[in-house]
Amino acid sequence: MGTELEPNKVARARANLDTAGLADLVDIREGDALETLRDVGGDVDLLLIDGAFTLYLPVLRLVEPRLKPGAVILGENAFEPGYLDYVRNPANGYVSQPLPIDEGRGNEFTLRVA
Repeated sequence: MGTELEPNKVARARANLDTAGLADLVDIREGDALETLRDVGGDVDLLLIDGAFTLYLPVLRLVEPRLKPGAVILGENAFEPGYLDYVRNPANGYVSQPLPIDEGRGNEFTLRVA
């Protein structure tokens, strides 16, 4: 499942999935992630967060109850201090560190451990 705010990006993603023969395997929801992710419909084992930096933590917190132990969270351009403080605090049930790939981009690899 994916969510995207911009209709043109949704249309392109759906077209690409259709071309790849994967359209029946992916649910792309159009709209605000804080609305479209309210009900993800099951457990989550991989979460890719990329978008408005200020939404990283709210999106994570929204999906958090559905994250399976061992779930991977990849934050692209994860610069927002509140998000980083949250996922890097073991008391919140995560182990997290920056990825040394494309240094300076703020890519964060997080694992749900609780």
